[in-house]
Amino acid sequence: HNDGGLGDGDPHVVEAAAEDVTAAIDWAAELGADVILVPFFLRGELISRAHADRAARALRALCPLAAERGVMLCYEGTLPADEVIALAAQVGSRAFGCYFDLANPVARGMDTATEARALGPLVRRVHLKDTRARGGDSHPGLGRVDLPGSARALREIGYDGWLVFETPAAPEALVRRDLSFARTVFPLEGEDRWPRLGAFSYEFEAGQAAQMTDRFRALGLDTVQFGGALLDECLAEPGKTGAVKDELDGAGITVAALAGYRNLVAPDAAARRANVEALQRCLELAARLGTGVVATETGTRHPDSDWTDVRENWSEAAWGDLDESIEALLPVAERTGTVLAIEAHVENVLKTPGQLIGLLERFPSPYLQVVCDPYNYLSRHLVPAQERVVGDILDRFEHRFVLAHLKDVAIEPDGGITTPEFGTGVFAQRPYLEFLRTRRPDLPLILEHLPLDHIPAVVQRIHREIA
Repeated sequence: HNDGGLGDGDPHVVEAAAEDVTAAIDWAAELGADVILVPFFLRGELISRAHADRAARALRALCPLAAERGVMLCYEGTLPADEVIALAAQVGSRAFGCYFDLANPVARGMDTATEARALGPLVRRVHLKDTRARGGDSHPGLGRVDLPGSARALREIGYDGWLVFETPAAPEALVRRDLSFARTVFPLEGEDRWPRLGAFSYEFEAGQAAQMTDRFRALGLDTVQFGGALLDECLAEPGKTGAVKDELDGAGITVAALAGYRNLVAPDAAARRANVEALQRCLELAARLGTGVVATETGTRHPDSDWTDVRENWSEAAWGDLDESIEALLPVAERTGTVLAIEAHVENVLKTPGQLIGLLERFPSPYLQVVCDPYNYLSRHLVPAQERVVGDILDRFEHRFVLAHLKDVAIEPDGGITTPEFGTGVFAQRPYLEFLRTRRPDLPLILEHLPLDHIPAVVQRIHREIA
């Protein structure tokens, strides 16, 4: 009733609002819901003592029915804590409480934790929300609300109820990020098992989905980055996708992402168009395989290799072609609801964190996100400074990651850089794993650059690092 509610100066509006709340009490009781949010914003805002008095009278009349049906009527609005407490005293019923929104106090120039402590047991339900300029305009942790301080205040007042996200609409991968962040700030008992490990499907040929799922299950893997011949088969014959999905579901194996890796800046224009079209088909296919993410690197201008750097990778022409490819892919991503996850690499056009910042600024779509693969940013020149470099990458793009890779970094005798399997190089794994465990535990961890036979030994190395 933001267009007029229980505190309105028009008695007809108050009567209509009361009828709606009465109906909501019955619906809530039938649904087994114990809280009704009663909003007081816009025209319904309690801007004067008279508004508050009218709202208190109406709520006082409604609360006996709510109490009888086991339902609580919870105020949400712009009043500071002391005025909500005064309203509760006027209503005089245990069936009245406060639906406390973590961002509303900040938007009104107040402190969330202070308001929560003042409200105490009146807090019956909580909106987990953040704000930059206006309430709910940012994802949790990216705005001005002191969420750790708010969590401490809620614990101090004994709040142990639901935290209800009120966040901007976003692809599923970003919702998982919000959930992951919330669980680091508001930890729950009995958290999901971490880490969730997976691997690529490259060792399997077309028609071997059953063999893949059997092998993954035997290795204790939870998820797959689906690519290679199995993905090519589904792209060529989409009718086979359902059977592949059934095999995955039957084995309890999720698809973390499609491995759609294509050269988006290939010097041959026809090859570049074909690569973009292949990625567009991946974006269209992803949901049928149960994933909302398609990953790709950006490629190189080298005429004969997708993995060899050349000077032209720094050119305006190469970056113009990359932007053109992204412009062709994002509309398909947005139409299908699938995230395009970009992965940097020191041998590709996109090779530095600064370049990634620029790309994300040019394309501010929620459907363009990032693969968490800090190994790929390390040239031989950066290996000595890797902890600072990697820490900056993880901090800067924490909220953009939708998938994580596990491997290593090694310097070849000729000075070249390679990324071998986890635990066989010089990468400082422990800080990275601690970041994943504490700040992004939602991310599936894909083991890379190893044969499946090596996975048991690599899993042991991982557990030694995190022990």
